[in-house]
Amino acid sequence: MQIIYTKSPTDEQNKQIMNMSLSLGLSFDTARLLFCRGYDSVAKAERFLNPGKKYFNSPFLLTDMQEIVSRITTARDYNENVLIFGDYDADGVCATTVLYRALKEFGINARCIIPEREHGYGLNLDLILPEHEKQPIDLIITVDCGISDGEKVLLLQEKGIEVIVTDHHEPPEILPPCLKINPKIKGQAYPFDGLCGAGVAYKLGVALIGEKANELLDFVALATVADSMDLIEENRDIVTEGLKSFNKKTVREQFKYLLGETRGEITAQTLAYAIAPKVNAGGRMGNANCSLNMFLSENPTEIYEYAVKLNEYNLMRQAQCDVIYRQAKDQIKENGYADDDVILVANEQWGTGFVGIVASRLVEEYARPVIVFAGHEGYYKGSARSIDGINIFEALSSQKDKLITYGGHAQAAGVAVEKENFTSFRESLNTYVRQCYGKLDVSKKVYAEWDFEEELSTRFARELGLLEPFGVGNRKPLFTTTVRGVKSLPLRQGSPHYTFKTKAVEMLDFNGGANVSRLSLPIEKKIIFEPNFSVYNKKEYVKGYVKGIVEENLNFNGLKYLVFENNLKAILSEQECEVLSAEENGVDFSKRGTVYFLSDLDNLKRYDKIQDLPVYLFQADGKWVNSCVILSPVQIPEGFSRCVYLDKPIAFLNNEYQNYCFNGVNGYSVLNEISVERSQMAECYTQLLTWVGKSFSSIYDMIERGESVINEYQLIFATAVFIELGFFSVIDGVLHRNPECKNALTNSKVYSKISLLKGE
Repeated sequence: MQIIYTKSPTDEQNKQIMNMSLSLGLSFDTARLLFCRGYDSVAKAERFLNPGKKYFNSPFLLTDMQEIVSRITTARDYNENVLIFGDYDADGVCATTVLYRALKEFGINARCIIPEREHGYGLNLDLILPEHEKQPIDLIITVDCGISDGEKVLLLQEKGIEVIVTDHHEPPEILPPCLKINPKIKGQAYPFDGLCGAGVAYKLGVALIGEKANELLDFVALATVADSMDLIEENRDIVTEGLKSFNKKTVREQFKYLLGETRGEITAQTLAYAIAPKVNAGGRMGNANCSLNMFLSENPTEIYEYAVKLNEYNLMRQAQCDVIYRQAKDQIKENGYADDDVILVANEQWGTGFVGIVASRLVEEYARPVIVFAGHEGYYKGSARSIDGINIFEALSSQKDKLITYGGHAQAAGVAVEKENFTSFRESLNTYVRQCYGKLDVSKKVYAEWDFEEELSTRFARELGLLEPFGVGNRKPLFTTTVRGVKSLPLRQGSPHYTFKTKAVEMLDFNGGANVSRLSLPIEKKIIFEPNFSVYNKKEYVKGYVKGIVEENLNFNGLKYLVFENNLKAILSEQECEVLSAEENGVDFSKRGTVYFLSDLDNLKRYDKIQDLPVYLFQADGKWVNSCVILSPVQIPEGFSRCVYLDKPIAFLNNEYQNYCFNGVNGYSVLNEISVERSQMAECYTQLLTWVGKSFSSIYDMIERGESVINEYQLIFATAVFIELGFFSVIDGVLHRNPECKNALTNSKVYSKISLLKGE
């Protein structure tokens, strides 16, 4: 994992920051954070720190707004039949709700159509025309769609149906021949182009009913967060105002049921993780109208029943996504797609409602664009997710001759392709990305503000709340601090969460059991953390929530005893597995998805082509599946395509991967420094007797404390043998002797394997 720090201010900039700190009454650290995020003057910082409706832009700055208001007024005055056509995701459902409620207040009782995901995105004549036959439609107003549907607009106009488009997606070169609102249309006076579909619908609502539309800002805030809009400028104002409604005692009935047992302040993160997935679950499970009906209903019993259904859908959605995710990982591994610049996977059995979520998960792991395709009416329908720096919409545009349809944003898009064109599309898209973007940097990155060398102040932790709402475009700030060997303990007996102390702040490591041994290693590590401020019984508390751990400056000379101790443990679990000669098979170092194992860090110098790969001690970081080097691995990480041993280890780890080994590179030359002679083993036994009853986490600790004059490698080897045979044991971190134990050295796997390797 690579930590990318915000650029440190210069001396001159620090003077500006100090001035901001004094003028705004903020701590220097808070002023620094604001400065580094572009709010580099008192005026800019004040605007950012005080978001709200006072900064809302006039809706009449949007092109065609005045004409649209006039046309809708005519529809009301002449009692015309109006239809709202939306979309099946949370933004589309919220946008439909906002416009429906605004029109109702204005005096129009509109009909609504939300297509299901299987119908596809955009205006759908197969849904509209039957409604027109039942009761003629005079005017259709789209929300969250329509800007790319010029041909369909023409067809509707030919049938005597007028169309108004309200949308926020990227406009095509040729716009639909009708009245339209879209903040992304160039040349208009509206100063902010980042509104979501519900934000655009809200602007129309304001133009129609004035400040009454502000009662709908909770829907707009939810949609803004759910659609991953940047929480800057007017979006920040909208979400701030919307959150006020969520935090009232009289929160809207629909949201009360969706929040369930959620307690405490409702934030943008609450909307993103507690509400939006449930609203989206209806569309993903083929019942988008469940969410819409709940939002439009005024009946508490009905609302409750819809909410229960959406909660059920969300649980089903999670289960389905897990299945598809695992199958997609298998497909990537089996087909070698981990080497691609854009990963494409497809399966006719997958549901279209789940592929976007799976694509997002895979992007996190593979650090490159991913498109996951499901079967749909004889062709593949996919959802694309991208990374910073690669515009997936532009990439798809370059392949439009191979596609049925596509649309979306720079970071997310929808796409459909004929099955017979899938392979050529995959190859052509990868060629385009390689040519346009060069070699992709697929290293795992985390962005932090700065490193704390001293205690983090309660004041600063409290002031971080002033930067809410956090989300896309205004990420929650992360920081780092350095530790060496620290003791991580359960928060309380039986708890899966752990806590440990650092010089910056006491840390809380959620589900941190797997990190206990890693934290205890006497090597420098950066703890990536998120400050959390709370008040309990009128007392203020600050904790650091652990978000990552990165070993710093791995140096084999400082780790050699620890690594040898760990290498010996691998003998106990060694099983037979096929290992091919890397020299004979010509391992391609350019292939991604390869995990390289190393027993001696000095041997890494032999391999020029992988010098830039991340090097981990004992285990890879999380679910990282791009190529990396693991020094003395303790287990086989999941998701890689192949394993390559860069030097011959003491023991091979059993796995189902394709394994290669550079047999000509010795990974255990350290064995030259130890003996299997009984006299040497007896000397070590005597040394261990002097440590009985002492705190004992590993031999390395005892060596570090200078409590032995015996050859370090010899002592590590003998201790591993004696503990395996049962002569000694470590209970609750204390060394114990088992006087009743009798055993032969040759019964030890460790002793026998080392004897074999030494030829004795």
